[in-house]
Amino acid sequence: MTHFVNHMPGISLKCSLVLDKNEINNKRSHNFFIDGLTRLLFDERYCREILLAEEPYFVASTRYKEYPISIFDTSEFWVCVEGKIYDKTRSLLEDELSILLRHVFQTSPMSNEDKNIVSEWLLNTDGDFMLYALNKNTKDFVIMNDILGRLPFYYHYDEDGEFIASREIQLLANLKDNNNDCENKLDKIGMAELLLFSHTLGKRTLWSNIYRLEPASLLRVNGESMKPEIIDLYRFNFEKKENTNASIKNNATKLVSLFSEACKNRADQNSKNIISLSGGFDSRAVAAGLYRNNVWQSAVTSTEPHWRPVDGTRTETEIAEQIAGSLGIEWEDYGIMEPDSKDLIMIMNMKMGLTYLAHSFLLPFLNKVKLKHGNRPINFFTGHGGDILFADLSFETEDLDNLIRNIIRIKGFLPLQEVISVVNIKEVEIIEEIRKILSSYPEVNLGQKLVHYLFFESNAKFSFEIEDLNRYYFWSVAPFYSVPFFKYIMNCPDQQKTKLRLYREFLSRISPSIAGIKNSNWGCSILSTKFRLQQSIMPLYWKYTKLRRIVKRLKDKRNYSYKHDSKVIRCIQDQLTNCDILSKQLSRKEIDVILNNCVDYNHYGIDNLFTITTIIEKISCKNTVIEKHFKPGTN
Repeated sequence: MTHFVNHMPGISLKCSLVLDKNEINNKRSHNFFIDGLTRLLFDERYCREILLAEEPYFVASTRYKEYPISIFDTSEFWVCVEGKIYDKTRSLLEDELSILLRHVFQTSPMSNEDKNIVSEWLLNTDGDFMLYALNKNTKDFVIMNDILGRLPFYYHYDEDGEFIASREIQLLANLKDNNNDCENKLDKIGMAELLLFSHTLGKRTLWSNIYRLEPASLLRVNGESMKPEIIDLYRFNFEKKENTNASIKNNATKLVSLFSEACKNRADQNSKNIISLSGGFDSRAVAAGLYRNNVWQSAVTSTEPHWRPVDGTRTETEIAEQIAGSLGIEWEDYGIMEPDSKDLIMIMNMKMGLTYLAHSFLLPFLNKVKLKHGNRPINFFTGHGGDILFADLSFETEDLDNLIRNIIRIKGFLPLQEVISVVNIKEVEIIEEIRKILSSYPEVNLGQKLVHYLFFESNAKFSFEIEDLNRYYFWSVAPFYSVPFFKYIMNCPDQQKTKLRLYREFLSRISPSIAGIKNSNWGCSILSTKFRLQQSIMPLYWKYTKLRRIVKRLKDKRNYSYKHDSKVIRCIQDQLTNCDILSKQLSRKEIDVILNNCVDYNHYGIDNLFTITTIIEKISCKNTVIEKHFKPGTN
């Protein structure tokens, strides 16, 4: 099957912070940047557009036709919005931005009054977007993302005074020096964090001097000094629960109203609205939200390889078909998408390790949907976010040190001691990074600091990157991340979320019929007594490590390990044999211990290791043995 794309649609910016008076050098630098974009246009659907060329700024996009980019050009500002803002008309948005940008550019540094005005606008703007703007008078340039940081964005600056920012991590990685000095290219702490958690933390990526823009950030380049600065516009404080006094029924009723509005605003009359429908709770809620708004939709389902229910015998496909039938919507079953070497290499090129390789099964599914329905634009709905927002994330803890230990113990997929031994860093480097992140949050209560961490680190850094894969093929939306819905549900008391009580009330109100359909993972409906009993033992499951191991071994069929002769294990061993630099970057001895005892490790930890060894092999040895082990038809 031919894939459509291998490059992220979106905007890239290059800025020479030290102006070179030599026109030849400036032209060579611009050409190098443009060549970097051009090399990534792997499909005829994509085109490269120069959006702004005004010294010292150069802004370009690579995209397919329907990827959303809007430009407003006034006497004061050049403005570009990448993505979508769902609750404002174009004329209203243009008026608001003209006023807003006067506050953005008013003073340098930004005054607290202007900062508050801008953050208030973000809090009242529902969208997945990046904002780019040039002040034509002062030559100041700003980049700002939405309040949740929905579109992953990266930036890099070097000693030569060149600043590059992009939605495309591959562009930034490729524009770094082409030598084989892997040690200076990759960030060891970033590698350790990905090995441990399946994602990096904070602004860190796997690449040295390439950073991820945090949510609600304003990146500003001063037109006189040409120095970039990053302003943190807003931080949520989850300690303040404004909806505590409302009953669980009233909160659920309000959430249904906000969610229904989010679904309606994200529907696109000029596109085909397709929902990725599973057998879980989240995607069925989206399908019901669209149904309530009389939005014509169709559903598609693909089951993850190795998927197994926690309990029960009904498959994802069977439940999804039942949900679609209950709502009377079209439904297609794409079966199990087994990735091959092309998919693994493609996901590595797309996200450069920020999405681990095991998610490559998504690519043939997305590609097949695009092939079948690509005769018109696709607006792709997902249920991302429902699981994290309706969960009781709070956890009693004694002190900050204990909280850090619990995060590593529960969220880590490999033992910390083994991770630091593989990467050869100190344990304190990981612990202090987590401590610094937790300490930066405004909450005082440690349980609410954990809530903050679990959403903006464990969820956003992992899930947003995965969700971004959809946008390589078509625009993707997730109503659970609607800003009004997010603000309201995060202000609901944790006690109402315990045992998914609030979710049960929410689903029973948005659609009683689909709430009564079994969940494929749990083998029962959220309204059933069996489900309530299952949820009652979950706190014990997370609290006691030994109990968790016993339950996983006896009950959780999703928990699997790789056998010694599996393709992943054989491929890692081959990488170590054929790429000497791997053994210089990582501890060969420690990796051999993990591989020789692979059946004792959860597959997530091995998948993380496979991602790291592959990225090192890719940039150091300029080849990959993935093609040998994962070519179609191999076992």
